[in-house]
Amino acid sequence: MNFTLSTRLGAVDLLGEITGGGGYDALLPHTVTLEPFGVRCRCLSLGKLIEVKRAAGRPKDFEAVAELEAIEEERAKAES
Repeated sequence: MNFTLSTRLGAVDLLGEITGGGGYDALLPHTVTLEPFGVRCRCLSLGKLIEVKRAAGRPKDFEAVAELEAIEEERAKAES
């Protein structure tokens, strides 16, 4: 269900199901629409991304969580 693609712009993970989050239908309410490179796509919200990375429990995910939490804090400051 999961694929990792190597592109000239970098690696892209296409996941059919995520540990701690489930499949598409379960994750859909936790998405935001972005337009990278002019293409509309749904991406996990920052909070949900942090949650599923914690649930995955891999060392690389724990490293990313610290960075994502810093981004979340900066966004909260900017919004207040």
